[in-house]
Amino acid sequence: MAAFVFTALVSAAGSHGLSISARDSFYPPGLNHTTFISNTSLGTFGGLYTAPPTPDDAYNYCSMPHPHPDAYLRPPPVANHSVSARLVYLEYLQRHQRRTPYNIFPGGENQPYHCDSLHAHVYVAPSSQGPAPIPVYGRAYSDPSNPFLATYVNGSCQYPQLTIGGFLDGYQHGRDLRAVYGDLIPSSPDEDGGKKIWLRSSNSALTQGSAGGVLRGIWPDHHGPLPLHQQASGIDTVDQGFSCSAQSDVLSTIESTPLWNEHLTVTKSLRSRLATMFDADTSSWTSTFDHFADNFQARLCNGYELPCRVQNGSQCATRAQADEVFRAGDWEWNYWWRNNANATLYIQLVEGLFIGEIVRHLEAVQQGASELVYSHNFVHDGDLGPILGALGIKALRWPGMGSNIAFEIWYNRETSASELYARVLYSGHAIETIHGTLDWIPLSSLISILQPFIPEDIISMCQSS
Repeated sequence: MAAFVFTALVSAAGSHGLSISARDSFYPPGLNHTTFISNTSLGTFGGLYTAPPTPDDAYNYCSMPHPHPDAYLRPPPVANHSVSARLVYLEYLQRHQRRTPYNIFPGGENQPYHCDSLHAHVYVAPSSQGPAPIPVYGRAYSDPSNPFLATYVNGSCQYPQLTIGGFLDGYQHGRDLRAVYGDLIPSSPDEDGGKKIWLRSSNSALTQGSAGGVLRGIWPDHHGPLPLHQQASGIDTVDQGFSCSAQSDVLSTIESTPLWNEHLTVTKSLRSRLATMFDADTSSWTSTFDHFADNFQARLCNGYELPCRVQNGSQCATRAQADEVFRAGDWEWNYWWRNNANATLYIQLVEGLFIGEIVRHLEAVQQGASELVYSHNFVHDGDLGPILGALGIKALRWPGMGSNIAFEIWYNRETSASELYARVLYSGHAIETIHGTLDWIPLSSLISILQPFIPEDIISMCQSS
């Protein structure tokens, strides 16, 4: 977008982006430029960071919008009756729901986190014969005699772990998916021996816990356990589960460019102030905004205040600083997966195998070789980011909690059986990309968009560094 258009939009936005439309909040026109970070008038560019989440269709990091019965629209040619078509397949990807932070300040945290209202079940059971286990759950606690507690965080949580708000978000997420896609999703997961559905997660308790809430919302009357498929942790094709030294080599190249260094320059003062305030001056805290953003996001999304220095309660992060951290985090995600010369290679190395799995599902539908009608994958922001990059999203903000991509496949009744169309929804709406809005395109075109990001020989690529 031309610079004058971006400037006009910024001026209209005001200090907190209040005049930015809900859908525009997903696609900041200046995200390729470091001025997006330094321009304080942008605020959060219409993004929301609040708990409980507000019922808004805007970019809401704490609980991203998803297909919802009050807002869901059929593809335009179907809605205007120019074609007669029915939905035949849904491939659904989502990030886990909101949680506690991964990253605890080296100097400790000034507020305790409480997770007593959620039971983190941790037990196994025989698949057939054998004694039934007691359904034990992990109950975190803080021992005041533990000498490490002074520089950690008090309370009753693990870091990270799903929060009660995250679980309830997931349950509503599932209820809404049932309301939107109830004609496609089997009324019972056991229908036809379970052959119509495929449920998958990473090896993380976060995705598994989210699955429990979402799937209960989809099947409120189901009794008994469900298989949630996971690959072995050492070779998992999601959540960077397999070892590949080329990933870090390419990332180092990406983070050595003039534009990356420019973003470090414009944020130098902010990084220095935060590093001093929270004793967080190591490279893991200052080389990117991942850690600061994660800490701030987790606080705001679960009803806590922005942090203050443990040793001096008058030294606190301000909302203006948090907004700049969030803008910088969005810029970094857009740069990693969209706006650098090595984006395609980096996506191939990190997420190409999983993209290949998705494409194989789509090709099986295309060839009439699959009984599946619904596949649901519970993964992470680090999975959704590269997939959105592969789709060519127009601007990529950090995929928030519960972020979701829906690949819908439609059969056009008015043509031959091979005439299948696709659309891709991001957070409930047709995604805007460099290929146009993916609202009604031949399935073959969608496969062609994704195909270049599937590595031909990932073993050789990973060993070539």
